[in-house]
Amino acid sequence: MRTIGLAAMALAATSTASCSAPLACPTVGYSSTLTVELAEPRDDIALELCVTEGCSPRARDDLPADEPIVVCETLDCVTATPTPDEPARADDGIWMLEGDGVDGWSVTIMTGGEVVAYRLVASDGVVLDEGEVTPDWERVGGSEQCGGPREAEVVLG
Repeated sequence: MRTIGLAAMALAATSTASCSAPLACPTVGYSSTLTVELAEPRDDIALELCVTEGCSPRARDDLPADEPIVVCETLDCVTATPTPDEPARADDGIWMLEGDGVDGWSVTIMTGGEVVAYRLVASDGVVLDEGEVTPDWERVGGSEQCGGPREAEVVLG
């Protein structure tokens, strides 16, 4: 009788464990960081980025005067132009870009495609380089099931 009782208890424990609640992921509230460096650092460069699939970087001058620093039709694109009085930093509530052409930029994003479109513009307005890069994103938090913050580094120019 004792053997049957132990077997029944083991069976109940096994069936309960297999019927556990599904994995509940937390609300998405993490950001990812892209580090952008120049192959040949210089201090007179503006970085224009676009991280949303299908958009392309635009210069700030192409935006209406009352438009925020967003450079695409989405909130995922920004132009940051460093000046001596105001270091390159733009924050539209979705992501932030800070840094310069000497030390590189740190881009914090909430969303974005796997491809990052960029344009490097000299202080005289000449486009020095433009194109797309595919960062090698590495998850640095969260879980495989739920996702989490990612980091990547790219070198431009």
